[in-house]
Amino acid sequence: MRVSNLPVPEPYLLGIAAGVCLHRVRPCRLPGPRYVHRLVGWPLIAAGTYLVVRSLEAAGQVDLDRPDRLVTSGPYEVSRNPMYLGWALLHLGAGVAAGSGWVVAALPAVVACVHREVLREERELGREFGDEYGRYRAALPRYLPGWRSLRGRRSRAAG
Repeated sequence: MRVSNLPVPEPYLLGIAAGVCLHRVRPCRLPGPRYVHRLVGWPLIAAGTYLVVRSLEAAGQVDLDRPDRLVTSGPYEVSRNPMYLGWALLHLGAGVAAGSGWVVAALPAVVACVHREVLREERELGREFGDEYGRYRAALPRYLPGWRSLRGRRSRAAG
């Protein structure tokens, strides 16, 4: 694996930094005892770290800025964007573990920013890989594994 292939999650880092700065200026604590924040936050951090590391392992030697093939193994077998999901879990976990309402509150804005980038990347992958990406896109959810099957069950139940 190439170290230069490590994507820097600027939106998440900026969101966490902004939340920490706001928390220092005007603290906004999450409700509940500190031990509960840690009990919930650290597993989220661990899950996010695991997803990011496994995503990087699966990407292997593919240049993520200019891919020459689709990565469809490892966590990419269940989500088209496991690395982004991992960074979101890390962000959420950091905010919860720290008990900072500001860090947690920054997450929706960061996710919206990242989602716009994901949509742009998907258009590029569609142009680059055509039908191969179209089939991959149709088979897997953008972010959360199982989301499509849940939506499909709800649609069938309503019909």
